[in-house]
Amino acid sequence: MNWLITGASSGVGRVMAIALAGAGHRVLLTARNESLLSDTQRNCLGSEVAVADLSHLEAVKELARHADTWAGPDGLAGIVHAAGLMLWDSPATRGGWSLVPAVNAVAPWQLTLALEGVLHRAMAPRVLFIAGAPFTMNGIEPQLDQWKGEQKGRGLTLSLQSAAAKVWMARELHRRWAGRGSAFAFHPGYLQSHLADGLPFPINLLGQLAQPFLGTRCQNGEFLALNSAAMALSGNLVANRKASPQCPGPENSAAEQEFLAKLN
Repeated sequence: MNWLITGASSGVGRVMAIALAGAGHRVLLTARNESLLSDTQRNCLGSEVAVADLSHLEAVKELARHADTWAGPDGLAGIVHAAGLMLWDSPATRGGWSLVPAVNAVAPWQLTLALEGVLHRAMAPRVLFIAGAPFTMNGIEPQLDQWKGEQKGRGLTLSLQSAAAKVWMARELHRRWAGRGSAFAFHPGYLQSHLADGLPFPINLLGQLAQPFLGTRCQNGEFLALNSAAMALSGNLVANRKASPQCPGPENSAAEQEFLAKLN
């Protein structure tokens, strides 16, 4: 089966790429860093690399075209949306979006919609949104006015909002697909990666402080990466799981659909 994995150069994306390739799947790997991506490819037999900066809509469209051709008549069995940024300041992109939500949320949604037909060429496709710890926190909602232009000192807030939006995306795909496919929003636990290089404090310290609180909120969750450093938040690689449309936070389908329509 064919899988597209964004953010495949490190962290959860790399873990998932190696696991899927090891299980015999064909994987299309994408990320911005070509050298790190090539290192992942060396651990994924039969994989292909497509370097892309998903903060730009043109790159998202080009990646979708490439994935369509690469997948061929069998289509895509699934997408793992693992690309992400965590920054203190979030500069504007040339498309007008603020960088953090552009990469963490806008690109995954646009890419999924662009590949919807390719996904449905396969049997029961799956889309996995790596949402991170914030998606377990009820009450966080994305604010579209904060998703536009340069946002100084709001990068972490935007990463929280992006994670919440991914839960909305998973729910909306369940509604759209009506049993023809599955969507998941996952918290993988803490993984060492370059994700938090732009933060002014150690992300592992933040993760350790959050463990007792998040562990009680996530005990019924699905987690991607087995990691001893994650304590209560760790879990197993996803394999042969049934999808559940029930995600944390109150569901408001009209509000969710209205918001996601503005990301197209």
